[in-house]
Amino acid sequence: AAAIFVGGAAAGRLPDRPRALALGLAAGTGFGVIEVGVRLIDVIDPTKRAFYANPALYAAAAGGAAGFLLLTSALHRGSVTTAVAGMVVGETIAPAFAGVVWLGDSARDGLGWLVVAGFAVAVSATLVLARFGEAPQEAAT
Repeated sequence: AAAIFVGGAAAGRLPDRPRALALGLAAGTGFGVIEVGVRLIDVIDPTKRAFYANPALYAAAAGGAAGFLLLTSALHRGSVTTAVAGMVVGETIAPAFAGVVWLGDSARDGLGWLVVAGFAVAVSATLVLARFGEAPQEAAT
């Protein structure tokens, strides 16, 4: 989660349009930390000491805080469409990557091509929204 804050700080220095996309992507990654953290919590009873001893609980909380702060910053500094497009990709791709690399997830046999196609569509749609998703500005009268 600390790396997400550092990435968000770096993204905050980019020009307007890429800044909103990068902050949204970092926010989505923060929300993805929640998804992975909750998956790693093996004791769900808050009355048990082991619940509070699990570092995944604190990683999920920090990821949520990072995601919230970075998304509000993205929305403040850029368009909603661009920020949310980046967020959706971040909260989808980051946990999927963590699942495959560290948690042993995999696609069903014969469906790996579908994973690649879905990834390509998600990234392409995000780039299209980031570039062309703005509503045309009406002239002030």
